[in-house]
Amino acid sequence: MRCRFPFAAALGLAVAALAAFEVAPGGVERAAADTLSLRASAREAGQIALRVRAQPGVELSVRDELTGKQRALTPSAPLTVLKRFATWSCDASARRFTATQAAPGGSPVTATAEVRTPTCAHRLRMVGPRVVRAPVGGAAHFFDGWHLGNVDVRFCVRAPGARHSCRSVRVRPGGRKTTVRFRAARPGAYLLTASTPQQRMRRTMRANPPSGRLRILATGDSMIQVLDSFMRERASSRRTVVRSDARVSTGLSKPSLLDWRAHAREQVASIRPDATVMFIGANDGFSMAGAECCGAAWIAEYARRARAMMRTYARGGRARVYWLLLPAPRRGFFRQSFPAVNAALRTAAQGLEDDVRLIELDEVFTPGGRYRSSMQIDGKRVRVRQSDGVHLNATGAAFAARLVIRALRRDGMLP
Repeated sequence: MRCRFPFAAALGLAVAALAAFEVAPGGVERAAADTLSLRASAREAGQIALRVRAQPGVELSVRDELTGKQRALTPSAPLTVLKRFATWSCDASARRFTATQAAPGGSPVTATAEVRTPTCAHRLRMVGPRVVRAPVGGAAHFFDGWHLGNVDVRFCVRAPGARHSCRSVRVRPGGRKTTVRFRAARPGAYLLTASTPQQRMRRTMRANPPSGRLRILATGDSMIQVLDSFMRERASSRRTVVRSDARVSTGLSKPSLLDWRAHAREQVASIRPDATVMFIGANDGFSMAGAECCGAAWIAEYARRARAMMRTYARGGRARVYWLLLPAPRRGFFRQSFPAVNAALRTAAQGLEDDVRLIELDEVFTPGGRYRSSMQIDGKRVRVRQSDGVHLNATGAAFAARLVIRALRRDGMLP
């Protein structure tokens, strides 16, 4: 049987086929766009993983928009996992990535993904012992929670009463600890700080005395008397012992009665004080090295002798020195010698601030160098000087002892 097929019908089929052929490229492009997808995750510490679904066999590029890092690859399967494509950054916590793949016969198609990583505010951790025994070395340990390492940290230690001593530390990669050691020479509280541009950490470590009890030496001429009794009363405990050694009528300018530089060495050898409180000068004013009191040459010689004693009492950084300045006297030659002694002590202590603190009783009891027998203490006006116009009375000595103990606590020597 002969089959008849109208020409118009045939022509319609041909046009339809041609139309289908022409839109095919567009159909492929839409398919590529539908199949290209990108996901980002930050489940592993410090790392960002990407999951790319793309057309196999067609080159693909993936880009980190923060760093500009770009990687080209040709996937062999519909799903490609890039486990450690990027690392966390302190520069930004919101991260964006772009995948681009060519579409046959059309323009490239893209997919994006975003992920948020932790900030650097708590990235590092500083740990270490809370208590050590002086003068052994202390230590601080750093850990990088991101396991990336290669972070520069400014690490500082402030010993009791001293200034900060700082250095740069590079934290090791891989989550391993980085240990920084330092010398805890004298007893007291050590402040440890560590900082990066994004993070600041602090920790306190206490160094206990080698003997188990903090040894405080209160020494000097008659000026230290009574004051040392109040120190024993207020500072002595099962952890602290105060030893007194008052040598009446002695002075640095009269070694014929007592050579204080030699005596200081003997005190250190026998007592090994962790802190020394010195109050002396009421009997000074004698000629030294051919210089009469109280000119520049005399002040320089007194400073030289006092500085030698300060170094002796500091015990190479293992102890702290508290040297009390003289309150202005009422009258007589003391009005010349006391300011000269104070000027010499200020000169002697220059450059020794890490070991020596001057307690400025002159400014507390006689501000501006003006003598006064009474002053306000705790809201009450009380008499603070003895009738000789030189020494502190019991009330004044008790207040001076309070100032010394306050300085010991401020420096971290006393808890």
